[in-house]
Amino acid sequence: MINISDDKARLALYYKIRGAAITVEKNLGPYMIEKFYEKALMLELASMGINVENQVTIPTYYKKQTLDLNLIADLVVENEIIVELKATPRIERSHIRQLLTYMKLMHKHYGLLLNFGVSYMAKYGMKAFILNDFEEVVNSNSNLEDKVGLMAFSL
Repeated sequence: MINISDDKARLALYYKIRGAAITVEKNLGPYMIEKFYEKALMLELASMGINVENQVTIPTYYKKQTLDLNLIADLVVENEIIVELKATPRIERSHIRQLLTYMKLMHKHYGLLLNFGVSYMAKYGMKAFILNDFEEVVNSNSNLEDKVGLMAFSL
């Protein structure tokens, strides 16, 4: 397991995930089904000694009662970064909102959206997110997009 207690190590982990995603894209090509990319990315990250979980259940609550309706995060890397995978022609606002919701519900500051459905993923298919004012976001119903810092920073 990688120690990502500081920003420099976290950024290094983002770059490793990015490199693994590019390797997967080169080997599988674009336009496949999302699940293929998920499994291949898991194998690539594991081969690098990076701890990765897939299909992580996110419980949901209403007034502190469970809804028995769970959300599913595609990948959680090193128990720090939620990675949401897509295989669509472009990243939509709904994809961003989905990832931000997962980050809020899982109490994670860091997220990465990878879209394998574009022709040049390194340029058009990667967006990294950091939640600013995290406690305020988690404890309120404020618009998540207003609380994102470094949204879509380049990797």
